[in-house]
Amino acid sequence: MNDTQKGEARKLTKAERERKAAYEALEENLGKQGYRKHDLTIGVVQANLYAIGLALPVVAVLVVVFFALHPADSVSFDFGSIFAVLATFVMLIVVHEAIHGLVWGAFAKGHRRAVSFGFMVQYLTPYCTCNEPLPKYAYVIGALAPTVLLGLLPAAVGIATGSGIWLGVGLLLIVGGGGDLAIVIKLLRFKPKENDVLYLDHPYECGIVAFTR
Repeated sequence: MNDTQKGEARKLTKAERERKAAYEALEENLGKQGYRKHDLTIGVVQANLYAIGLALPVVAVLVVVFFALHPADSVSFDFGSIFAVLATFVMLIVVHEAIHGLVWGAFAKGHRRAVSFGFMVQYLTPYCTCNEPLPKYAYVIGALAPTVLLGLLPAAVGIATGSGIWLGVGLLLIVGGGGDLAIVIKLLRFKPKENDVLYLDHPYECGIVAFTR
């Protein structure tokens, strides 16, 4: 599926159409410079499936460790706690994308101006994108930072303190970051033969596009 077909798969917003036009102009310019395009994006549904598959083993291990240290009868987790976990999760989804933007913006030459945010209405999915090429390490750090800070860290606090709320929030954010992990794995598996490689976040799809020459 090419970029035009992807854009037609869902209705793009005005901002997305503008980013698409800028991306296509950059792609054409890079092509004239001898760069070859490698599409490393994945579909939203595919990303969500990967998220579950990659996150569940981590979640299972953390749950086992939690209850090994804190017997079930010693943990208080009622309806109010469940509501608190879900409400916190919804709020932190926005923070998750903001962390992407802060980290990628720190590495980008244009800093905050290089970062844009969007929302896929069809999938109820917010997203962050960087319109400048980034080094591989910078993209990986920015992609994984939200899951580490909002997922693994709260889960670790929950395990250390015996708090089911902290654990629950952490586990949900780990699952929420599974799609980012899938993208990073796909990026790390990409082994270009060329030395000159540019990694560009796709302006409205999940994942990145690499340009090599």
